[in-house]
Amino acid sequence: MAAEDQDVAMADAPPPAPEELVLPMVDERLLEDVKSMGFPELRARKALMAGSKNVETALDWLLNHEGDSNIDEAITLVPKGRTATGPVAVAKSIKCVETGRLFWTPAEAQFYAEKTGRTQFEETTEEKKPLTEEKKKQKIIELKALAAKRRAEREEVEKVQDVDAEKKRREQGQESIKTKEQLEKVKRLREIDSIKREKDAKKSERERLRAEIAKDKAERRARGGKLAGKLGVDGYAPSIDQNDSRRNDGVPEEEAEAPKIKIAKKDLTPVEQVDKAISTIQKYKAAGDGGTCLKTLGAYLQNALTKGDQDVKFRKIPLDNAAFKKRVSGLVGGIALLRAVGFTKDDKHLELTLAARDANRALLEATLVKLGAAHTAYCAGAC
Repeated sequence: MAAEDQDVAMADAPPPAPEELVLPMVDERLLEDVKSMGFPELRARKALMAGSKNVETALDWLLNHEGDSNIDEAITLVPKGRTATGPVAVAKSIKCVETGRLFWTPAEAQFYAEKTGRTQFEETTEEKKPLTEEKKKQKIIELKALAAKRRAEREEVEKVQDVDAEKKRREQGQESIKTKEQLEKVKRLREIDSIKREKDAKKSERERLRAEIAKDKAERRARGGKLAGKLGVDGYAPSIDQNDSRRNDGVPEEEAEAPKIKIAKKDLTPVEQVDKAISTIQKYKAAGDGGTCLKTLGAYLQNALTKGDQDVKFRKIPLDNAAFKKRVSGLVGGIALLRAVGFTKDDKHLELTLAARDANRALLEATLVKLGAAHTAYCAGAC
């Protein structure tokens, strides 16, 4: 029964009162000294909570942490009679073990040690007799001067660091510019070399083409104005009948001297002009220029046949068009083929009129087939 009564008494007892929360304990005298130098109480208290034992160490902490983002955040409260980390004994002064003399700051103890040769000092909870108001004011002036000096020293160091950083940034910028210029120079040299090689290749191709044309002309003279073979998927060969013993003008071949025969371009039929143009274009091997020309001509004819009724632009080719100049007019045979199928030329354009298109539709369709076959043969030969 006694145990039960005890349990009932404990159950009826009021709950213990919550502990009172206060700011962590610090040396209030030292706190007042730090505040007197113009620092807010919150920051001064944090400096002492961080372990500062005197005004100078508190000053160092405040100068080093004045830029912290949380420097002005509230301090966490703790139970009364405790610091943020537990009960501690607060050192109130520095004591010379040999003489028992007390000092406010390490600087004072250091000065005394240098003067007397004493070496043994310790922190103590004994409190040195407070300074007089006059000495206190003088001390505050000295500490403020020390704070200003240290702040100036730190600003000077930061200024030197900023100058060094700017110098380094400029050096890196100049180095970057130099590297970029070198890369641009290498790129230009490569482009120049590429252009030179392309020009050399085109020059070699022109020389080879001239030799082929000269060979064709010599063969024509030897055969009385005829070449062997026909146009097929394997390449160009004129369609003039080799078994025909008469020239285009009806004169028996045996009646004319072969070396003196010269067939003018106007003497060829449109079909023969188309065959000759395709043959000439196929001989451009460098950089695939011949294949590009054949494909472009096919596109022009296809547009004229299928879209020419919709818009005149599909039947007109500007002579100053960059793509046209590079792919078609720059190669021998390009314009000749267009004129052979009915395009007429003025100062600015090559145009296939609707009347010419309709009149030459069969020739246009046949030429389109030949261009496709020639392009296929060209690509097969390039591979």
